[in-house]
Amino acid sequence: MEGDSVTLNPDPDQIQGFIQILWRFGDPVIAQINRKVTSYPSYTDIFSGRLQLDQTGFLTINNMRIKHSGLYKIEVIKKAVISNIKFTVTVYESPSAVDAGVTDMKLMSVKEGDPVILQTGVPQLTGDMLIVWRFGDEGKLIAKHDIEAKSSPLYDERFRDRLKLNDQTGSLTITNTRTTDSGHYKVKISSNKQTLYQKYIVTVSEPGLSPAAVAGIVVAGIAVLLVIGLIYHRQTIAELAKIVSGVEGEDVELKTGVTKIQTSDLIEWKGGNKDNLIAQIKEGTITSYEDVLYGIFRNRLKLDMKTGSLTINNPRIEHTGPYKFLINEKCKKRFIVYIKVRTLTVKENDSDTLETKTEIQTGDEIRWMFGDKDALIAEIKGETREVTTYDGPDGRFRDRLELDMANGSLTIKNITADHAGIYKLLILSSGSTLCSKFFIYVKESTGSE
Repeated sequence: MEGDSVTLNPDPDQIQGFIQILWRFGDPVIAQINRKVTSYPSYTDIFSGRLQLDQTGFLTINNMRIKHSGLYKIEVIKKAVISNIKFTVTVYESPSAVDAGVTDMKLMSVKEGDPVILQTGVPQLTGDMLIVWRFGDEGKLIAKHDIEAKSSPLYDERFRDRLKLNDQTGSLTITNTRTTDSGHYKVKISSNKQTLYQKYIVTVSEPGLSPAAVAGIVVAGIAVLLVIGLIYHRQTIAELAKIVSGVEGEDVELKTGVTKIQTSDLIEWKGGNKDNLIAQIKEGTITSYEDVLYGIFRNRLKLDMKTGSLTINNPRIEHTGPYKFLINEKCKKRFIVYIKVRTLTVKENDSDTLETKTEIQTGDEIRWMFGDKDALIAEIKGETREVTTYDGPDGRFRDRLELDMANGSLTIKNITADHAGIYKLLILSSGSTLCSKFFIYVKESTGSE
């Protein structure tokens, strides 16, 4: 996809003992190693700043565009033989919808009609950057700007001229906001050096009474004003979303504030931007709809029969988002749940275990990844239950990893500063994928400790 990177990996056995390596795109040589000296001789107009060729012969192309689609050839020259390997690369345009993914989030709220600015945090865009903004659970493309192509930004017509990209920072302004603009927003900014992600949850609440309406109430009399004011106050409380923060793996309770629900009441909980029904109490019977939203709530929901409060057990980042509590089909309370990455602080030379806190089922596939590029460092393969650990970037995890086949937890031994960073856990089950993130800080050991 546009903005992504790809690494072309020839067979190491065919590379071993080379004198010279030539990488070609079409006929021109775009990268080469000659007696361990790496250079990029031509085609700099298309690949400028994008190529990275290491001593293994692996070629990485960063921040790709459609123009980088085509046939790539590596020519390996040895003393007695010359071999050629071909790779076909196809780069697709940013699709209209993708999975919104998971990352740290910013929570923002605004009154209907007011503008909101989603700040990227980028001080200055560079000429090679691609900015892609998406909205909603399905990750619909709403704004795109390819600076390198020197083209005008593209905007989704559904927002009808209410979107504006900042040409210095890539920040997105939404003017004349509506309640339907509430939801998940995600930006991906790709450059030749790195790819940045940021995610936002925006809540647009209905505005207060207009000045004209207030004037009419005053004329009608103080008593009427007090009654209407009380009703409006209650409505406003129901409309405003309560923000509930939590940490991955620690239960989160959404409290209704109801002392006791009535037997005849229909209690409903809805989640996500599309108000998917996830749990209900009807005629004294509790039902959880665990297959909605890709099964992320399976075996995680608990309803209180007395108060209607909802507990999300062992939450993950994907449980971040809007929730509604309804009694007899009327919304009584709104919540925005924000689940944060679990942060661990470890001293140098110690060991630590990243626990899944999830029951692993037969056939589940477990993957542990490290760093911004999601380097695979350990996995359990589905039905075979084969456990494999990898050395990781620069071999930093060599002989340091232990993967528990029973629960998928990962132990890192003899930790150093090189092991600080983000760790991602993927559990791929039939019909669902769960994702967890951990951030490890490594504290320097001192003689007094």
